[in-house]
Amino acid sequence: MPVWRHPGAAPAWRNAMAVCATQAAMNPLSIRPAQPPAQATMPDPGPQPGGLPPNAPLWRHVAQGAWITLGAFSLPTMLSPCVKGLLSPRAFALRTLLGGFIYIDMIQPPQQVRFAPAPTIDQEIVALTLGMTPYIAAFYAQARLANGWCSRDGSSGAQMAAASQRFWQRLCGFLPVRLAPAARGYPINFVLARVTAQMLAVSAGSLMSACFHHARGARLEPVARPAGMPSLRQRIEANPAAYLACGPAFASSVWMTLRLDRAAARAGGALPPALVALLASHVVAACIATALIHPRPLAAHH
Repeated sequence: MPVWRHPGAAPAWRNAMAVCATQAAMNPLSIRPAQPPAQATMPDPGPQPGGLPPNAPLWRHVAQGAWITLGAFSLPTMLSPCVKGLLSPRAFALRTLLGGFIYIDMIQPPQQVRFAPAPTIDQEIVALTLGMTPYIAAFYAQARLANGWCSRDGSSGAQMAAASQRFWQRLCGFLPVRLAPAARGYPINFVLARVTAQMLAVSAGSLMSACFHHARGARLEPVARPAGMPSLRQRIEANPAAYLACGPAFASSVWMTLRLDRAAARAGGALPPALVALLASHVVAACIATALIHPRPLAAHH
């Protein structure tokens, strides 16, 4: 039986169907069966080919280096003024050797992240050199700024140093009466400058070494943490050569530290930037040499 249609009805009906088809094409989920939220909105965050673990973010590599620097170098820097008056000059110079032992222990596995595939010895030397060299430039710049910009009367550097000193003196006023006099003599500006230089150096060095590893095709991967962390004795037994090499490797640094401490005492606490950079070079060389001694297979912990 024929159905009467208005002459304008057919075009409107076709337009409505076209709109529905267009909306369905733009939103395919609207014509699919309902799915659980986990399947519809929670896809695999980062599938890796071949079942590889996901890439670790670069900040974890920088944080790992900063943690090692904080424990091996920054912490001795902060504590050394507290014990300087209690030790002989020779014993006080051994703080460099102590920092070396802490550094060696902190770079032993397990680490938080590593680059895979592991580097060869030559590649690791290049990566370690790129990671440690910024310390030399940072210490040189720190000594130069302290001796120049921050020492000129009226300069913004001198004003900043004076402000931090005033703030430190106010903080010392909250300490017990017996501790306040010793705290007021603490070289807060030197410690702040040195720790800042260390953190800037490790950040730049970590980025440089990471760029080198990425250039050779390596991936930064997280390392699974063991159920129980190895004790100090277990770490030494796993890699005794690294700990035994600490003394010879840092011997020249200890000798130079003793000489520079004497020179700083004669100069009123200030050392030429070139001498500071020379000591940093000795420490960097010792760190690179000892970092290459690790358990087999090659542990790419830098």
